[in-house]
Amino acid sequence: MSGALILPTNLVNAPHWLWIFSWKVTERSWLSESAPPRCKFFIWLASLNQCWTTDRLARRGLDHPDHCPLCDQEDETIQHILTSCVFAREIWFRVLSLVGLQQLTPSQDDLVFQEWWRLALTRVSEQQQKGFNSSVILVAW
Repeated sequence: MSGALILPTNLVNAPHWLWIFSWKVTERSWLSESAPPRCKFFIWLASLNQCWTTDRLARRGLDHPDHCPLCDQEDETIQHILTSCVFAREIWFRVLSLVGLQQLTPSQDDLVFQEWWRLALTRVSEQQQKGFNSSVILVAW
């Protein structure tokens, strides 16, 4: 399964060596994917729940909106922004429709981006996997 990476959802209190290890695993597994390094870095941060969304701002006591600024329906988390937000699902549907993979669009029940990606990848032919992985990285970014 090329490009799929399963990491712990939160490494905030993890030792420094674990951060370095997870970055090396990420770098190695996506090395062949056609996406700029900054996009791959964002995916790595998202997989660690380290993006500055309202849930993270709230934990730090910083000002933040009450709900997702796009849909105003749920709390804004990186997982919500990437998979369960109605706007995100519409974007995934439109992009995946361009290549005939609209059936892989995340549902509202897909709460974890990495899990949706891993399961979607199992439904993509081996010839399409590299392109699919690159598309997921670029669209998510």
